[in-house]
Amino acid sequence: ATQEMRSQLLPLLYANPRFKVVDQIWTARVPILKLRFDDALEVDLSCHNTEALPNTQLLRAYSEFAPAVQELGLLVKLWAKGEGVCGAPQGYLSSYSLTLMAIYF
Repeated sequence: ATQEMRSQLLPLLYANPRFKVVDQIWTARVPILKLRFDDALEVDLSCHNTEALPNTQLLRAYSEFAPAVQELGLLVKLWAKGEGVCGAPQGYLSSYSLTLMAIYF
């Protein structure tokens, strides 16, 4: 996945003025490109990540059951990033894990 992203995907992203590559995390279990689209939308892009879709579907199901879950997840993510206590590459829990813990609590 890393080689494909570096050799095929990165050149396309750099050539597209609507995308800005903010960070490249090659040492993660699943390599990630952090992007900004049109200076407005932050995107994490990965390849061959079989867990991303079911994780998204689970959070969507929780949000449909209780709409406040979406706001809770956003608050937890913003708090954790602001305090510097999230991010698997740094040895912390991911924002996804923290959100699940908050929902469970």
